Amino acid sequence: MKTLFDKHNLLKLLLIVLSGLILYIFASNDAFLYKQPVGKVENVSVKSVSKTKDTFNNQDKITVQEVTFKILNGKYRNKIVKLRNTYSQSGGLDQEYKVGNQVFLTIKKHHGKLNSSISHYKRDVYLVMLLWLVIVLLYATMKLNGLKTLFSVAVNFVVFLIFVQLDVMLNLTNFFWLFAEAAFIFTILSLWLVIGFNKQWFVTCASVVSGTVIALLIGLIAMNVTNGKGVHYEALDYATQSPKQLFLAATVIGLLGTVMDAATDIVSTLFEMKRTDEKISERQLFKSGMAVGRSIMGPLINVLLMIFFAETFTMAILYFKTGNSIAYTFEWTMALGIVQTLVSGIGVTLVIPCASFLSAKVLGGAQDVND
Repeated sequence: MKTLFDKHNLLKLLLIVLSGLILYIFASNDAFLYKQPVGKVENVSVKSVSKTKDTFNNQDKITVQEVTFKILNGKYRNKIVKLRNTYSQSGGLDQEYKVGNQVFLTIKKHHGKLNSSISHYKRDVYLVMLLWLVIVLLYATMKLNGLKTLFSVAVNFVVFLIFVQLDVMLNLTNFFWLFAEAAFIFTILSLWLVIGFNKQWFVTCASVVSGTVIALLIGLIAMNVTNGKGVHYEALDYATQSPKQLFLAATVIGLLGTVMDAATDIVSTLFEMKRTDEKISERQLFKSGMAVGRSIMGPLINVLLMIFFAETFTMAILYFKTGNSIAYTFEWTMALGIVQTLVSGIGVTLVIPCASFLSAKVLGGAQDVND
């Protein structure tokens, strides 16, 4: 009988730890891969510390530090440059640098002297190690299915970038439909890569599409009836196209993700029930699907609210700190998120009967659920 610490598992564990160590060492010394100069902090000294207060009585502490960098790549490799860095205790738009940190530098030579400035922080070590941790955890808990999930995320990311580039190149006026098509492709590809091409895939896709379309239509009707009162589309950051179209595109992508989560849970549960008990009736399947839906609906909607709060938290604090009222802050920082959350909540509520009904109909008289 195999134990948790047999030779096979110990070898796997050793390979995982070794791969993480190799990735960390490589990412920490990969400056040669970049064209832009990379500087490593060799020494830091504090030059001055002062306290500030604005008109709203918000207090902060400003620190000026002299940072010595050693350039790690390019034609200025091994050169030493010294820069002044000013950072605040709040760290809103700046940050403190410590020995060992790496940053990207902008270097220009003027009259034989190097003029340098900090461009931005080098974060690839953290990103690489986080990606490694995600892959390890997915493989440890889900084996090959976990890697399939990660692959589907990567494919969807590429598809999303392609559609964003299409939008930029075509400069469409009604670009909402472009991202609606992208959302449809997300659904097909994600479920196909994770589930495979079978009855379960078909039922899940049909449930997701029906729930998403109905919820979106209800949301659009409600916004048209109320004439969009209290919804400031112009509050979207850096909106260079129609803010309303951008909002709707973001809404449909968020809605799709939520509906897909609920539909996948219900459909996979009902298909597993059918595999376990082939004699289960269509009525029992529908009731079980509704029961599963009711159990996941509350937590899923709460997750949506948590995501919404996380997105608006920093901006809401900024509005409150600058003397704005609760009503004004809500209208300009939270209204759009609340609308998206409500539409997604409607989608979750609608997809439960859709997924339960479609699964029950397909499985009611089916003998082989894997076809």
